[in-house]
Amino acid sequence: MKIWLVQRSESTPHDNTQSERAMRTGIMAQVLAQRGHQITWWTSTFDHFNHRHRYETDVCLEVSSNYKIQYIRGYGYQRNVSISRILDNNLVGKRFAQLIRKQTETPDIIIASIPTAELALEAVRYGRQHNIPVILDIRDLWPDVFYDLVPSYTHPVIDLITIPMTRKLEQACAGATSIVGLTEAFLNWGIKHANRLKNKNDQVFPMGYLTNSCYPSQQESADKFWQDKGVTKSEYLLVTFVGTIGKTNDLFPVIEAAKLLNDTQAKVKFVICGAGENLSILQSKAEKLNNIIFPGWINSEQIISLLEMADIGIAPYINSKNYISNVPNKPAEYLSRGLGIALSLDCGVLYDILQEHNIGFSYYSDAEKLANNLDCLSKDTQRLKTMQTNASSIFDKFFNGEAVYNQMADYLENIVVNS
Repeated sequence: MKIWLVQRSESTPHDNTQSERAMRTGIMAQVLAQRGHQITWWTSTFDHFNHRHRYETDVCLEVSSNYKIQYIRGYGYQRNVSISRILDNNLVGKRFAQLIRKQTETPDIIIASIPTAELALEAVRYGRQHNIPVILDIRDLWPDVFYDLVPSYTHPVIDLITIPMTRKLEQACAGATSIVGLTEAFLNWGIKHANRLKNKNDQVFPMGYLTNSCYPSQQESADKFWQDKGVTKSEYLLVTFVGTIGKTNDLFPVIEAAKLLNDTQAKVKFVICGAGENLSILQSKAEKLNNIIFPGWINSEQIISLLEMADIGIAPYINSKNYISNVPNKPAEYLSRGLGIALSLDCGVLYDILQEHNIGFSYYSDAEKLANNLDCLSKDTQRLKTMQTNASSIFDKFFNGEAVYNQMADYLENIVVNS
């Protein structure tokens, strides 16, 4: 089959000398290509995580003989939630529409992510024109997330700004062949915007993650990277965060918890990895602490090495429906290496999993609660070991990318056959 994947915000195999970890679309592309399908991934030249352009113009690059990525030039943006990003989404959507209408061969099926509604709508229009099934993958409750990031008095303005996006979202959902989502809540959100009842092809596929390993030379280099920074497997409880340091991840209680633990000389160390608009502020607040380091953005081998040593992964989400209703990529990544999870939320899908299966704890975005829990775990190795064993078990049961995305591949193949 010829399959198009439409997703503009993930890392790709061409980023940072191929050292970035694959996410949902990237893993899906790998799995589908391994099954012999012809894959084209449509994305932006703009690197969403590092806020820079990969290439100056549209360019199509091979990953393997049956897998290529078509990069589309956009404006770019410096903030993930901003007017410039909205403009960029529109430009990339229009450019995508132009490029796909020049294609000499049509795909057998299209999988388009939400966000963005702009790209998804163009994919749906093209699919309906050529009688091609189009599946929408609900990954983020965009543009609803806007309301959780700004003061309530600005909501009337947000209403006006998001009208065009919401209309495009509704049109895309209504026109899609079927909708899939990371959770039941995400799936229902998409169906609600489609203004229809759920059909047999609307399904949930969680955020799966692949447990990749390093080549020995890469492992050695990654281990040395951490040794040089004083991070080793030791008697300390090693707590880490890997992700974007911005508005949707509230790491300020984590810094306050580090201060409390530093004052009592608790055997807990923090490694906060990533880049973003709040990084310099966090570094300033933590400059006098000797139990926390900020190594910046790290590659996939360094992530693997770190998570192999770490004990607890922090999921510091803001109190947003986007996270309450979801199990994002970060927890799946932590679970893949058997880490317990420290969750900021006090309700939701991930909170329920933590409570039911004893794979972590919630600190309710409270620094003192976080510090107390970590201090207790640093002294109770049996409780920590139980938590980590449960984490590995839950990953294998629900979030193993090999299983999740092969199931999704079966699903896509069946839709093409039945269509």
